[in-house]
Amino acid sequence: MFNIGIIELLIVVFFIALFVKPEEIPNISKNLGLLYRKISRYYHNFKFELDEMNDFDQTNDFDTKRNFLKKKTKTKKK
Repeated sequence: MFNIGIIELLIVVFFIALFVKPEEIPNISKNLGLLYRKISRYYHNFKFELDEMNDFDQTNDFDTKRNFLKKKTKTKKK
């Protein structure tokens, strides 16, 4: 996804070892993992929505489009 090679990864690890206290490394790695997960989730949701809209635009059946719009505009009841 990011096209990072082993050399680039070693450089990043080297600078982390220089500038970050050892007791902060677990917290930083946890936060980076959470950030990566959120970005990945947003990316996949965005891609899914674009694919869904593309499928909608290619549909010529009026009833299918109407049902699709009903499904999209439903609000959750509390």
